[in-house]
Amino acid sequence: MGKPRVLLDTNIIVSGLVFAKGNEHRILRLIEDRRIELVPPESVLLEARRVLAERFPGFEVLLDLFLSRIESEKVPVDKILSMSRMYENEVRDPKDATLYAAVILARPDYVVTGDKDLRLDLNRSPEIVSKTKACSSKELLIAI
Repeated sequence: MGKPRVLLDTNIIVSGLVFAKGNEHRILRLIEDRRIELVPPESVLLEARRVLAERFPGFEVLLDLFLSRIESEKVPVDKILSMSRMYENEVRDPKDATLYAAVILARPDYVVTGDKDLRLDLNRSPEIVSKTKACSSKELLIAI
């Protein structure tokens, strides 16, 4: 089996870049070290850039630096958005439909999110759970 393919949600990326200690940062280091492969949805990257600019001005450069150091196949935002309406009833929070659609498109081995409700929504979907495990940062580090 190859390297685990991992999709991270916005809060995992932001936390990993801003806080140099913690599980989220460890995951980003594993990606940089090419021990796991990041499958980033463009929608998540755009949101991460916005959150960093608003809450942690200047940290957007860390996102650019991180992305320049890794190889990844991005999931196009137009495909995600065109599918997200189909999945609004599959998640408790309609805003999570874009991530749900991204998971369907990317088919990663793991989705890492701090949102417990979203993890439950993803893990109860037969379409997703057949290929992907939704987990917390800590659970991913234990699994790999």
